[in-house]
Amino acid sequence: MLSILHRQQTLLQEDFVARYPTDWLVWEPGPWQPPRSALQSNLEATMAPKRQESRPVGNDAICFQLKPPKDGGLIRVGRATSNDVVINDLTASREQFSLRFEKGRWFLVSPQGQLTVDGKSVSDLVELKSGSRVVLGDVALVVVSAEEMAARAGAFRPTP
Repeated sequence: MLSILHRQQTLLQEDFVARYPTDWLVWEPGPWQPPRSALQSNLEATMAPKRQESRPVGNDAICFQLKPPKDGGLIRVGRATSNDVVINDLTASREQFSLRFEKGRWFLVSPQGQLTVDGKSVSDLVELKSGSRVVLGDVALVVVSAEEMAARAGAFRPTP
């Protein structure tokens, strides 16, 4: 969570980027439809977005550090608990998309279901840059560079 990274940034200061040198995938606060069990995460059909329920009030985003796989493989993102990045929301597909790191850049590959990147529907490979916004169901994910994460973590102030 961003609140934990804020503490790390406060302790590490300019060494934050050295400690966390890679990009991040940030799940922004917003509507949330959590599954009630791992079975529901792994087997239930994807639900339509409601955009009514709220995640915990505030601005404390969930942050995933994106570390390029050593074998050049993919980072799998989706609701199923077998994914590398688990999006614990019933409006996300079990296997929503994968990320591939190639020549210093991230690419979204194999998109499944309703998915937009920077407001445009995606059905094929797309490059993600810092600031790219990926929306799937009620979930908004943003790609953030290491330097931008250091600044965001340093500026974080929890909302009551």
